[in-house]
Amino acid sequence: MRILQANKYHYAKGGAERYYLDVSRALAARGHEVVPFAMQHPRNEETPHARHFVPEIDYRSRLSLGARLRAAARAIYSRETVRRVRALVADTHPQIAHLHNIYHQLSPSLITELARCGTPIVQTLHDYNVVCPGSLFMAGGEVCEECKGGRYHRMLGQRCLLESRGASAVGAIEAYLHNLLKTYAKVDRFLCPSRFMLEKVAEFGLPREKLIHLPYFLRLESYLPAFRESDYFIYLGRLSREKGIVTLFDALRLRGGGRLRCRILGEGPIEGELRTRAREWGLGGVEFTGYLQGEALHEAIRNAAFTVVPSEWYENLPFSVLESFALGTPVVGAQIGGIPEMVLDGETGWTFRSGDAPGLAEKLAWMEAHPERVVALGRGARTLVEERYAPGPHLDRLEEIYGTLISGRPGRPEAPVAAAQDRGSG
Repeated sequence: MRILQANKYHYAKGGAERYYLDVSRALAARGHEVVPFAMQHPRNEETPHARHFVPEIDYRSRLSLGARLRAAARAIYSRETVRRVRALVADTHPQIAHLHNIYHQLSPSLITELARCGTPIVQTLHDYNVVCPGSLFMAGGEVCEECKGGRYHRMLGQRCLLESRGASAVGAIEAYLHNLLKTYAKVDRFLCPSRFMLEKVAEFGLPREKLIHLPYFLRLESYLPAFRESDYFIYLGRLSREKGIVTLFDALRLRGGGRLRCRILGEGPIEGELRTRAREWGLGGVEFTGYLQGEALHEAIRNAAFTVVPSEWYENLPFSVLESFALGTPVVGAQIGGIPEMVLDGETGWTFRSGDAPGLAEKLAWMEAHPERVVALGRGARTLVEERYAPGPHLDRLEEIYGTLISGRPGRPEAPVAAAQDRGSG
């Protein structure tokens, strides 16, 4: 098959990009021809198709008024995306398109043009943008579902996109426009990595017959666990409020001095605030490691006692949990989104109520007090990944979905979810 894979970034920026790149490589290894489509960026992986990528834009950078207006228009409907993907399709003739995170930099105009070209479309939902223009179901640091029922104008009061009324207005306009154009109705199947996501987007109006539960996968040969005791645990991810790291710092303050150090692996907008808290609260055991990748990241996770995932938004199927499990490191995770589907109490780690700093402090104390049990939890975590998130079954299912859509067979909508559950795929 010749498969167009589209994502706004063509480098390993986050979990969505990691999956997009991994699935592209895995499909290529199976003999398929993979054609990428993304935004130009200095960190992009090399590809002969880069000439078709759209010009780079950073919505968080400081732009002139004219540039802001052009960027806003592009987020709503990008003529540049339409022009460039039209040329790419004419050059490569893909049999199917698999979309990932396309919002803003590429825009949903990509869907409209691919449908016009007659290309079947599959989209993996890495966040909730198709039903929540803010992507996270969050506003003011709390879970928010105010836009339910298509009431996107509520974004302006909530300022839920970049904490900006202007950005939120653009998001609302984009949502209203693509609802009017029925853009997402042109997507043939939506792939939901967690059961929580499938149920949530169905609740918000996506047709259940188009939803397939297909968890992420990991190339397990790249992850070698250690299964040994450690003198530190880690937080792994973006330093932003929805990730719950402020609650982690509150829990560390409640815990007081502990045996284990806490290493913060990541960077983000509230790093300065967190450093100030650590200093003022006397959290001497906190170490900011910064952004790590590749073997340095694996080494840090592998040698940690456990990972803390304290999220306060509807996490999908976080790679911070998957990679920790693959490296034999158990997780203390918040009971929100798809996390409880992975973190099984007493088997692969422990969960606590999202936002509950005292509850998290109790779990941290338990993990510190039972190092041998923690190692056993790590073994259970690795076993879970091997059973549920291996590449083979995932790619088999993906090829089946592609083949059904390419051949034009209608298929049986309910079967995909049941099949995924029967195989223990998450």
